[in-house]
Amino acid sequence: MTCRLSDARGDVTLYREKGKTVKKLLHEIQDGKNLEKNLPRYCEILQNTYGAYGALELTFSAYMFTEELAEEKQKFAEAEGEALNFIRSGLEKLGTDTVENPDAFVDSLNKLRNNITNKMDLYTAYTDRMIVYEYVLNRMEYKFIPEKKLTEKLSEISEEAFMQNLSQYLYSDKDNSVVRDKINTVMGQIPVHMTRTKLFEQIKEALTLYKDGPKSSLDDFVYMLSTSAMIYQPSMTLEKDSVLQKAIDELEQADYAKLDADGYEHLATVLEQAAKYILEITDFYYSMQKVVNGMYAMTVLRPYLDPDSKLIQACRSIWVCLAKGQYMESMLTPLEGRIEPLVEKTSYLESVLFEVKGTYANELSSLGLREPINVFSLVANLLSDSLFIDLEKVTSQELADTAYVELKTKELLEALENDLKNRSKPVKRAIMSKILEKLPMLYTKSSEVDEYIRLNLFGCQDKAEKYVVIKILQDLMQE
Repeated sequence: MTCRLSDARGDVTLYREKGKTVKKLLHEIQDGKNLEKNLPRYCEILQNTYGAYGALELTFSAYMFTEELAEEKQKFAEAEGEALNFIRSGLEKLGTDTVENPDAFVDSLNKLRNNITNKMDLYTAYTDRMIVYEYVLNRMEYKFIPEKKLTEKLSEISEEAFMQNLSQYLYSDKDNSVVRDKINTVMGQIPVHMTRTKLFEQIKEALTLYKDGPKSSLDDFVYMLSTSAMIYQPSMTLEKDSVLQKAIDELEQADYAKLDADGYEHLATVLEQAAKYILEITDFYYSMQKVVNGMYAMTVLRPYLDPDSKLIQACRSIWVCLAKGQYMESMLTPLEGRIEPLVEKTSYLESVLFEVKGTYANELSSLGLREPINVFSLVANLLSDSLFIDLEKVTSQELADTAYVELKTKELLEALENDLKNRSKPVKRAIMSKILEKLPMLYTKSSEVDEYIRLNLFGCQDKAEKYVVIKILQDLMQE
């Protein structure tokens, strides 16, 4: 197949629904009106939209991944040779429409996807560990300068002016969710003056908010707290002599209470190099997962694709070229500007997709639409921003009752208790800070937030820590 793409410009298979028509359709579906007519129409629009969106998404992600492999990610390619060969072969099969056993191909894609997810889970856990040690080292940055110079630097800072600027930064946005995120970020930097008992009380209170909600939501929150606290154990492990494992071992074993200036500089360099490596390798797996998700989506969509679609034909010709390692920027020129309106349209259509799937199960079955809706729901998850979403967990309807919340709370607090008692004070405070940053707001009034910041920051007796936190917050405000 040659890479002739000019025909993509003339594609006429996409539905060009009028906004008001689609809006009316979605409202009627939500109200349960004219379902025998509206549900098939809705599925028809989903079918055409996802066909085009999935094809374009796979094309762009596969092109970018191929380019990265050739130009900057070569050092990771050798370790993933088998996976990359499978991806290339799969792109060629999808491009020539010669997937002989779709079910077996989906199974292989799912296994590869889970493998990449487990690796990202591992590197995410190590990233959170790096964040804890970054917190510890940041607060030591000015520990080794003369105290007189540090005192002079602090004397140049006006407490009132600083608090006024910080309040402006925290509360100026009209979006309450943005305000909450800013407050949590700032709270995560403020020196911690809290007992473990008080912290555990806040964790218990936060977990009760998930009672009667989806189990998956509670599990995700517990995971987030666990990995932030460095108590989460991924299913995969690093090789003992790997660069990253050596870096973590060195950071874990350091005696921060006795660290001198040279030791600090050395550990700061170790942290910086490890962080750079994690950034590069997670970027590699992120790009790979985008391609795998796109291939997965296009495989399950195959029965619903219009074989005469010029857009699909154009995308397929690119997949074949990419499978052979052939890529040129001009390949994408005919497709420019095509994906943006589809992103907006899918977002609009997905506003009722999962509600339709759950609420109208009987109607969908009687109309023969249950299987298509299941496929489109799967594709919606595969093409979402959550590349590593658990495709099985996301369909679970189980709720977290009192017993489940109590069990998860007990497990988390016991693990935290056992871990914190063996940590040095600087690391323990860093962990507590990272947990506090993830918990719901303890204070309901801005005056209470301001008072907490003023008391714990400007009342901090460690001048080096006080100064570095002020500098961190000033940088946040400038950004």
